[in-house]
Order: sequence, then structure tokens, then C-alpha cells
Amino acid sequence: MSSLHDSVAEVFAARFGLDPEKVVPEATFDDLGLDSLSQIELATALKKRLGIVISDEELSEISVVADIVALAERKGVAVR
Repeated sequence: MSSLHDSVAEVFAARFGLDPEKVVPEATFDDLGLDSLSQIELATALKKRLGIVISDEELSEISVVADIVALAERKGVAVR
């Protein structure tokens, strides 16, 4: 997996206490136990950690972890 994926997995782990190994590309928010409020918290955590701004519309279109990574790549997010 990419270092960007690893960074996204670290955000999930830090914010929600998840095992980063469970944050696989095909995992859905439901798989990871995230509700709609958690998704908003995730967007905030991703902004703080990676500098990516995810709009409500973009967030509503994300269905799996790989979508977050792809969106970050499209927005030119650099891993820190």
C-alpha cells in the first residue's frame, strides 16, 4: 500500500482507536464502525493531519477507504 494510504490509516487509528491493519482500501465506514458524525470528525482529522479539505458533497460520495486516498491524490496531498 502507498504511504498516503498509511497516513490515512494512521488518522483512522489515532482518531477512532482502530487497528491500522484493519483500515484496508476496501473497508467501508460501516466496516470500521463509523457513523455520519464520525465521518465529519474524520474529515476534520484529515484536514489537521494531511491538510486535505473534504467538502460535504465529496464526503457523501466516499464509500471506501480507497476513495479517501484517491481524493487526497487528486488534490495533490503530500505525505508529511
